[in-house]
Amino acid sequence: SGDLGPLACIALVATGKWKAKYKGHVLSGKEALVKAGIEPMKLTYKEGLSLINGTSVMVGIASLLLEDVINLIKSYDIVSCLTFESLKVKKKPFNPVVHRQKPHVGQLQVAENFWMLLSDSKMIVDEDEVEKYLQNCIDETPQSTNTPIEDAYSIRCSPHILGPIRDSLKWIQSVVTGELNSSNDNPLVICENNDVFHNGHFHGQYVSMAMDYLSICLTTLSNLSDRRIDRFMDKNNSNGLPAFLCKEKPGLRLGLMGGQFMATSLTAENRSLCNPISTQSLPSTGDFQDIVSLGLIAARRAKEIYDNV
Repeated sequence: SGDLGPLACIALVATGKWKAKYKGHVLSGKEALVKAGIEPMKLTYKEGLSLINGTSVMVGIASLLLEDVINLIKSYDIVSCLTFESLKVKKKPFNPVVHRQKPHVGQLQVAENFWMLLSDSKMIVDEDEVEKYLQNCIDETPQSTNTPIEDAYSIRCSPHILGPIRDSLKWIQSVVTGELNSSNDNPLVICENNDVFHNGHFHGQYVSMAMDYLSICLTTLSNLSDRRIDRFMDKNNSNGLPAFLCKEKPGLRLGLMGGQFMATSLTAENRSLCNPISTQSLPSTGDFQDIVSLGLIAARRAKEIYDNV
């Protein structure tokens, strides 16, 4: 899976050997540990193996990254509500009563968060008021109104888009937690059985597939963000805000058009990166290691997509 080499270098530094970079300078591993105030490891039986074992580095990256993504999703609920207020969207589609009719846990959680966050909003639109307005317009001739009956999918379907992300994160979290609490040695010594087992616990397919799922979640978030940004840029969709949010000297000034260029570019980049890594195995070692997880690459790739998001 491409982790034995990097892990061996890290393990050597942890024991005071090899080389490390500390505050921009390359030092011996021993010097770097002294400057960082870290005691070098003194290894005993099997601990060298544990430091370079299959899933160690990929699950380490996955653990840190998952915490960041969970915080991002929590923040995104708040960002969503700011978007809804600015665009004066309809509140009623987020009523938890609606979402209890479609029993997905994540979807309901998002809807409940929205409903709570918008509970005292003076900018969000009460759909009942829209209905009263439309009733007053009814006569024998067709009427037009500047008030849309429904909001775009990137608004109205937000619980249905963010919900699967939340549900996927719970599964990813269970995988990472399981891996953190695993014994991945090969051979594995089980004292209770007084036996030694050659096994495949080092294989990182669980982590690799979880990181592929995480990449899908993050790229989906990119797609949603990109469409939300576009609604602010387009005066036909932005609830009366000026085109590109440029109030003065349009044409001479870009407003936030430049920011949109960046957002669409990053979204496109994430989409190009979001191909499954866990299926890309190639055989090596004379066909002995004939199917591997590539979990380290999957975790690194997910981290790159996260940084873009």
